[in-house]
Amino acid sequence: MIAGALLALWWMSRAQPDTATPAPAPATEVALAPRRPQRQPIDLPALAASDTMLRDVVSTLSRHPLLARLLATRDLVRAATLAVVQIGAGRTPVGPLAVLKPTTRLQLQSTPAGRIDPVSYTRWDGPANALQSVRAVEAAQVYVNVKPLFDEAYRELGHPGGDFDEAIVKAIRTLKETPDVTTDPILLQRPNYFEHEDPALRSLLPVQKQLILMGPENRRKIMGWLEQLAMNLDLKID
Repeated sequence: MIAGALLALWWMSRAQPDTATPAPAPATEVALAPRRPQRQPIDLPALAASDTMLRDVVSTLSRHPLLARLLATRDLVRAATLAVVQIGAGRTPVGPLAVLKPTTRLQLQSTPAGRIDPVSYTRWDGPANALQSVRAVEAAQVYVNVKPLFDEAYRELGHPGGDFDEAIVKAIRTLKETPDVTTDPILLQRPNYFEHEDPALRSLLPVQKQLILMGPENRRKIMGWLEQLAMNLDLKID
């Protein structure tokens, strides 16, 4: 993705000394200035042929090896669109983000019920660090540049309005609604999965449970980055 900066050029003429100098804008007005970058004039390929372009663009933002693995997959825009939509619906995007799945299994301090071994949280350091390796402001610029492709993929998933901003907002809000957990949660080990002992945590949406299992530090990294992205896109997530 291409880093872009939008510069506002202000010109004040001195040829007319009688003209009153405008008063500086109040701080509240400055704070309301739009952050969202303007779309740069680039020609976009067809959605079905956009993988090469997107790989070239995103690879300029970060050389993180896990991000490179993700970019090596096919149908990148459609996969990313599906992942965001699934997160907004509370589902864990297992399919579209399969390459990010840790190779080791979550461990408990005791079985068949016990607290999560904190070492298990490090399984998700790679995805969290890969996300942080991309500056949110640069990601915002790239997203604005290629947004028509995401809008098209979003329409394909049954959203005729086709404004992918809506999906991003919904996904971030879903994650933000995950309650804070002050201690390592107790899990019950089942034959093929783990289940929270706490009924309140057990009733959470699957993607919220997953966020908790990534550990407090990785959760902080991910949510901090997403909030920065939303801010740079002028998206209201609160």
